[in-house]
Amino acid sequence: YEKVVFCFDMDDVGRKGAAECAALLTPGKGYIAELPLKDPNDMLTSGKSKDLISCLYDAREYRPDGIVNGKELWDLVSNRDEHKAVPYPYFSLNELTHGMRLGELVTVCAGSGIGKSLFCREIAHHLLGLGETVGYIALEESVRRTCLGIMGIHLNKPLHLEEDEVEQEALLPAFEETVGNGKFYTYDHFGSMDSDNLLSKIRYLIKGFDCKWIFLDHLSIVISGIQGDDERRLIDNTMTKLRSLVEETGCGMILVSHLKRVDNGHEEGGRVSLHHLRGSQAIAQLSDMVIGLERNQQAGTTSNETRVRVLKNRFSGQTGHCTTLGYDHDTGRYKEDTNVFEDTTTTNNPF
Repeated sequence: YEKVVFCFDMDDVGRKGAAECAALLTPGKGYIAELPLKDPNDMLTSGKSKDLISCLYDAREYRPDGIVNGKELWDLVSNRDEHKAVPYPYFSLNELTHGMRLGELVTVCAGSGIGKSLFCREIAHHLLGLGETVGYIALEESVRRTCLGIMGIHLNKPLHLEEDEVEQEALLPAFEETVGNGKFYTYDHFGSMDSDNLLSKIRYLIKGFDCKWIFLDHLSIVISGIQGDDERRLIDNTMTKLRSLVEETGCGMILVSHLKRVDNGHEEGGRVSLHHLRGSQAIAQLSDMVIGLERNQQAGTTSNETRVRVLKNRFSGQTGHCTTLGYDHDTGRYKEDTNVFEDTTTTNNPF
């Protein structure tokens, strides 16, 4: 036969059985009929014999899940993406990355004490100012420290150092306009935890509270709570789960990752590379964007200058050093220095 139509019951068992039977035939021969009622008997007893015949002749060709004919994709490609890019708070970073997009996994990496958490809090504060809903999970600091950090950015004051110097009258508006505006959610937990438990919390933030943007700081402390001695395998598994979660929910995720120790010393201004990511190549492979931060903590007058380098850019392929951020001790914030620019941008277009 050139065409075989399977017309099983429309319940889960019937649909599963029809797919399993159609899969036994040569591709292109199996077809599956869709009925408006439970089964052919219900169609006949309801006086819908003509409709039953039409359903048999209109049966769709069986294809395994996920396989689509390109001829059916016009509506998908002709409609503009509803989720436009959201800018980073730094002009030059946007020039290379074209902003942040939902459905992407962005990894931020740097040496210890370089300023990864501040960089993430600056982005979170920026998103809150744009009216976005943010889920922020910082496993290495308390919820209070996270909140004070974001509120301090709003007030241009390092509140964790100068909280006693700020009047409650000034603190309350900063709270209400940032972490207390109803669009900020966090998780009260300190230290490592089971990755599946953490993923369920993240999924709840996305599904239950419509958090479009998730910050996870940081990967190393996530896997430290998992049983097993093979760090590479643990990172592989966790990154695969995070990547799948981003695909499933369509959220935008900003993940913090540590670097392995190398001879050039990331804490002394050593240049960051993808192969410096700690433990596994899966971090680079499964990330849509990788952003590295570089700073020489021992450089005296320039120890407050942090270079931002795009290490991977799946969206446009543009990579390289894009901007330099200066840390202001008085405000506790990063300030972009557009006059300091190392023109080493390279193009590595994956298309």
